[in-house]
Amino acid sequence: MSYTSYEIQDISSNFRNVARRLSRTDYSQCDANLKRFMAVINSNEIIAEFIKSKNTHSYDIAAIVESRGWLDPFEVSPDVSEEISLEYQFLTYSIENFDGDFTRLYGTYHYTGAKSTINDEMQKFIEHIIDPLIDHISEFLRHCYEQAVREEEKGQPSTSGNITANYSTVVVGSNVDGNISTQVTINEGTKNDAVELITAIKDALSTSDINEKDDIVEILKQIEEDLSENKKPKKGFLSALKTLCAGSTTLISLITALIKLLAVA
Repeated sequence: MSYTSYEIQDISSNFRNVARRLSRTDYSQCDANLKRFMAVINSNEIIAEFIKSKNTHSYDIAAIVESRGWLDPFEVSPDVSEEISLEYQFLTYSIENFDGDFTRLYGTYHYTGAKSTINDEMQKFIEHIIDPLIDHISEFLRHCYEQAVREEEKGQPSTSGNITANYSTVVVGSNVDGNISTQVTINEGTKNDAVELITAIKDALSTSDINEKDDIVEILKQIEEDLSENKKPKKGFLSALKTLCAGSTTLISLITALIKLLAVA
């Protein structure tokens, strides 16, 4: 089944919202958030097919759980398919045997530390097992989006750079005639000044109560990637930053300075 870029964007947005809740869950809601997450994975055709294509190695989860040494993390293979297989089967096992309480995979109270809280130990497990699975699916959806955009742009004379930010999904299109980049290069001095401003924006963001932090961080990451290649970031990124940070005087001031700096680069 083929999907339009808009359909993939909606799928990605829904997935990221549910994934975020699981990644940030506390212990009291971990079972409900895992059930919600797995329902999205298993019911959405494009994600389910991706998981099916990677879930190629069978693990005896019960034996792995039983044999784990106290405070020993679960071993994760460097092979992507084996990693995704293990992570997905861990979470499936938790649904089928623990009613979604995935902390019971490691005994709830201790994963790799003996003196931290239940929530701290759960976050260690999430970072080790769940977040990588979320990242793999997110990257797959991003690739699907970019592929859909390329297909849709075939035969079109030109498209200008644009940015779409829905919920926690940020995707950018910026090609002219499919291959010619709209970006221009910048000098080293401007690049260094811009990097310093971005660092200041991140610092201010860490203490801000603004709601769209994930979107802002993702856009900043894209801008940093452009700067690392000595390219001027797309105007759409900068405009999106200004819109998302409208509720913070400090952030707006820094972003305005960044826009002015790059406008004259």
